[in-house]
Amino acid sequence: MDVSLAPGQFVTLEHGRGVEICVAQGRLWITEESRLDDIWLSAGESASLHGDGRALIEAVDASRVHIEKN
Repeated sequence: MDVSLAPGQFVTLEHGRGVEICVAQGRLWITEESRLDDIWLSAGESASLHGDGRALIEAVDASRVHIEKN
């Protein structure tokens, strides 16, 4: 799934374990339920989610994001 997000816009994922998030443009803040540290991604970076709870992906800048379940 490809998503374009405006600054401050967000996507919520339930049961995010195994989801890969790749940033094509912009900057994201990601926080996962029960995880102590947050993830910050910029264009060209990616991360995998590890938690079974809810994850919040918020655009800091206008962003284009690819979200894929592995």
